Amino acid sequence: MLRITFLRNMLLLSLVLVTVLPLYDLFYIYPTYRNLLTQETEDDAVRFVNYLVRTLKLEDLSLNREQIAPTFTREARLLMQDSLLVKLRVFSPRGEIIFSTVPGEVGTINSSPYFHQIVARGRVYSKVVSRDRETAEGKHLPVDVVETYVPVMNSRGFGGALEVYYNVTRNQQRIDQLTRRSTLLLLGLCGGMLLVVLLLLYKAKKFWLQREQAEIDLQSNNEALEERIQKRTGQLLLANQQLTAEIAERTLAQAALKAALAETEAGREKINGILNSVADGLLVVDQQQRVVLMNAAAETALGISFSAVAERPLAEALAGSGLEQLFQEALADPDQPGHFDFSRETGNPDRPERVYQGRCSPLLSQSGEISGQIVLMQDVSRERALDRMKSEFLAMAAHELHTPITTIMGYTELLVTHPLEEFQPEQRREFVNYIYDKAQALARMVDDLLDVSRIEAGQMLSLKKETFALSAALDQVRRTTRLSGSHKLRLDVAPEDIELHADRLRFEQLMANLLGNAVKYSPDGGEITITARQVDDNLQVTVSDQGIGMSEEQAIHVFERFYRADTSTTAVAGTGLGMSVAKIIVDAHGGHIWLESEEGVGTRVSFTLPVVPTERGGD
Repeated sequence: MLRITFLRNMLLLSLVLVTVLPLYDLFYIYPTYRNLLTQETEDDAVRFVNYLVRTLKLEDLSLNREQIAPTFTREARLLMQDSLLVKLRVFSPRGEIIFSTVPGEVGTINSSPYFHQIVARGRVYSKVVSRDRETAEGKHLPVDVVETYVPVMNSRGFGGALEVYYNVTRNQQRIDQLTRRSTLLLLGLCGGMLLVVLLLLYKAKKFWLQREQAEIDLQSNNEALEERIQKRTGQLLLANQQLTAEIAERTLAQAALKAALAETEAGREKINGILNSVADGLLVVDQQQRVVLMNAAAETALGISFSAVAERPLAEALAGSGLEQLFQEALADPDQPGHFDFSRETGNPDRPERVYQGRCSPLLSQSGEISGQIVLMQDVSRERALDRMKSEFLAMAAHELHTPITTIMGYTELLVTHPLEEFQPEQRREFVNYIYDKAQALARMVDDLLDVSRIEAGQMLSLKKETFALSAALDQVRRTTRLSGSHKLRLDVAPEDIELHADRLRFEQLMANLLGNAVKYSPDGGEITITARQVDDNLQVTVSDQGIGMSEEQAIHVFERFYRADTSTTAVAGTGLGMSVAKIIVDAHGGHIWLESEEGVGTRVSFTLPVVPTERGGD
């Protein structure tokens, strides 16, 4: 019955409470109330005595019979009308009763120890006296009183005392009644708790008995079930062996299938990786010209997404692009591979379109039958641009060669067919200088072609390095470069004694190319500035003009051979090799060249070359 720990603890707690709470009420609450009653009565007695002392002017007196005036007696009898005041007595300092509401007590001496040891020392002494029990003086009273002695102190010490008997029977009865009620209430609560716990214990006992019976029944059923299980165990073991064998076979099959799937997936990923890494576009269609496969390059070339057009007819996928008819004609006959070109707009104004070359070939199955077609789309925009630039270069080179040769032949024929005496010395000198300038231009053009050819053949540019003054080389370039009358050339070199260790002829060729381009692309009256500064151990030279400038796309390709930053409104004569040769010369010297340009504002070409370190003197 006591298996439930909680209920057992509740029972013990109830028993403890039933025992302890009444005792607590009897031995703590009740005495506390009585002490409180005594204290309050004692306080009332002290106030009463203080009132008498002040009223009768007994302060600072030593009480005796002569000082008890009739006024005191009348006042005392008036106070005795209070139903709670039982007796009033006045004591002299030696304990003699000099006044009492009971006249027969006058003259009696109180020799009790409490009077001389407590009251005579100025302390209040109180005692609760129940009915039919002795007072402090050994007398019996028919009521419950609080006997209180209040000392009267003067400047000389103890002046006497007043004793007051207060009737506390009614208050004592109330305290007793309250104590009995609280005790009964606590006993009732504890008894109720004990009853509830006993009831719960009874139900718990009943529950445990039912549970024990259920456990017995369950044990019996388990034994019967175990017997049936043992009978089926043999059958299950046999079935389990068969199932294990089947599972093993299925596991092997699943492993083989998983390996095959993994191999297939790996192959598919490898094929997808190869297709996406191929720069050329690849499009595969079946016999009904439905889209089967596309790589990323083909999506870019055709402007469509494979996920959006998969398994759809190619004509439908290309609808609105303008390429439907072209692809249909190329794929019309699988036995005759087709070749075709098409272009796509890029939206870039500097390179508005890209050109693609398409080639069709049949897709053969394992049996050798045609199951579809493959279209390979190669971006040939750069090749076509190079072909165009080469054609333009040949035409321009022919023109650039033809013009000076014609001029040289004309002046030479003039000098040959006419006697020299017909020309003034100044005219002859002008003819010879003009022929020399044109021959020099032809020599520079041939040198540029030879330099580009050597670099394309994998040869290094030959350099004959020497130490020379930068100012002297720039003066030579300025003398050999002809400027139109309206162009202005400004040199800004600091310090003026900068020396270079480089190939002087190549340096002058480099400056002539940059200065020539600045003159070509600058308007009449424009200013061309050559700035040279030493930056650490390098010389930085900048050639700036106020010409037409170029776009960012043109600036990217400006150092490519045969490239000319011309538009329909800015066509300028030239071979397109000047900037390419300039970069070759700078790279050969271990320098760096770059260009900054803004359309309509001008162009700044800068390069760096190593300088000869200055040796400091001893001063």
